[in-house]
Amino acid sequence: MMEKPLSTEILNSIPKQIFVVANHIAAAGGKAVLVGGSVVDLLLGTTPKDWDIEVYGVSYDTLVTKLADYDPKTVGKSFGIIKLSREKCDGIDLDISVPRRDNRVGVGHKDFDCDLDPTMTPKEAAMRRDFTINSMYIDLKAGTLVDYFGGLRDLQRGILSATDPATFVEDPLRALRAMQLLARKAKVVDPSTMALIRTMRGSFPHLSKERVYEEFRKLLMFADKPSIGLNFLRESLWLENFPELQVLIGCDQHPDWHPEGDVWTHTLEVTDSAAYARDKVDPDWAEAFIFGAMLHDVGKPETTVFPEMVKTGDFPAERLWTAWEHDTKGRVPAESFLRRLTDDKKLIQRAVDIVGFHMQPYNLFQGEAKATAYKRLHNKLRLDVLGWMSKCDCCGRPDRHIYKGWPYGDPDLEHDTSARCFDYFAEFGEKPIPKILQGRHLVKAGLQPGPIFKIGLDAAYEAQLEGLTDEDQLLKVALRACQ
Repeated sequence: MMEKPLSTEILNSIPKQIFVVANHIAAAGGKAVLVGGSVVDLLLGTTPKDWDIEVYGVSYDTLVTKLADYDPKTVGKSFGIIKLSREKCDGIDLDISVPRRDNRVGVGHKDFDCDLDPTMTPKEAAMRRDFTINSMYIDLKAGTLVDYFGGLRDLQRGILSATDPATFVEDPLRALRAMQLLARKAKVVDPSTMALIRTMRGSFPHLSKERVYEEFRKLLMFADKPSIGLNFLRESLWLENFPELQVLIGCDQHPDWHPEGDVWTHTLEVTDSAAYARDKVDPDWAEAFIFGAMLHDVGKPETTVFPEMVKTGDFPAERLWTAWEHDTKGRVPAESFLRRLTDDKKLIQRAVDIVGFHMQPYNLFQGEAKATAYKRLHNKLRLDVLGWMSKCDCCGRPDRHIYKGWPYGDPDLEHDTSARCFDYFAEFGEKPIPKILQGRHLVKAGLQPGPIFKIGLDAAYEAQLEGLTDEDQLLKVALRACQ
């Protein structure tokens, strides 16, 4: 075991409320230690987004009683987790847990017996954690870092290594935890751990979609370069569990348009660009935006014209390497991928729309489309989101990386296609363009409500999008359409 005093800088980075809660636990006869990702973040000099305290020597029920002043929520009782109120903890996210033993009793993701064991020692609990970097803990009373399994050494070297191979393979989700942790907090996966992960890939169907989604969310929303995690899936052979992404490998593209290589390579570049841009997108859209970016070209394997298809005469030579309609064809595989991760209908719809419309800004710009066409597109999907998607897509090659600028220099330098989207978005606003003419106008004009209303209102709206804004003139358009 290695135990070392923490620097004053690290100790001062821990919110005072953490120590206050730890003192309450100590008064109840328990030992409180800081565990999990917050320990790694502190050692890396980054600010943790949430905090986890593990408690030894006190039962779960006793903790709930002793922490009553913090409005504890027992939403994770079966897993020994107590969530404290953010308001009562000065705005920090703080979870309290007691050690548990997970015993596999079947093959499904719910086939575990979870026995809470407050008598477990800190070393036993540390050994059951996934990676050595997560097996360290901070003794809040002593102000020291305790490291039983070489986690600090591995963290300093950037290595992800299984803490205990025997327990590591019990939960296949740990492979996907490696995916996002490698991209966020490490550099390489220990070869022996990679070998274990490869043997676990057949257990993927037993994982719940919610757990899988959470690891992808962490990769896409928190990693500077999600491509590192996606490449890990390829190297670990886990990519076979995500066929919508796996088929991008070896799907070649026109070398003049895509000197970076196949669709997989392009997708990695675009996803990294989207990670750079995600903070520039409306926060309510950021997650759908980066999922959409990762999936934007999943329609290309189905639509690309390859040399053998030209040789057989199925397509003319000028169609070689084209992938017409890959955006609209990509909707189905994109939705398939997302539905295996989440039931969030809004997230799925938004991400699929990004995939389905991502070529429209380019098509409109090349066709010198007027404002009317941009209005119609904006009514389907916000132009600012499409603008960023277009910019990231165009930056999906080595000489155009988004944080090197377009094509070089200032990263805020706009490229023409996305600039047009941003300009029109500034004019149109966030929401779809509202209809000037409403049903009440038709009623006032003497029409009876019914199916005919839609015909008239649609005709008036089309005229409005074409530039007609006078209410009386729009009413005339609607009445003519209703005749």
